[in-house]
Amino acid sequence: MPDSTFKVQLTSYSLDFTAIQRKSQEKKLSLKNSDVVEFKVSLIDYPKEYFKVKLGKKLKPGKSIELKVKPVKDLPQDGLKRSLTLELEGKEKTRISIPLVFNTLPATTPKK
Repeated sequence: MPDSTFKVQLTSYSLDFTAIQRKSQEKKLSLKNSDVVEFKVSLIDYPKEYFKVKLGKKLKPGKSIELKVKPVKDLPQDGLKRSLTLELEGKEKTRISIPLVFNTLPATTPKK
């Protein structure tokens, strides 16, 4: 559950890759700063063996930046539940974890 007192809002609180058709498809979310303080944004950790991440380094007051996450290879057939961790440094340091999910779709049985 997001912290309603924190001055950075996310457009999504997880990235679900279950429905992607090919590994080149990326998922995006935006971070919006509603504070008067600029945040330095750092990517702390993510599953590098599966994803490539693009992210701006500064989040200025009243502005937004985009986080882009793209698979670099096929995701595991048995699914994947990992997370990506960001650090925002303003007056204080805050970390945000964003779940990265890939569920395998159940096989459909033909109707008789």
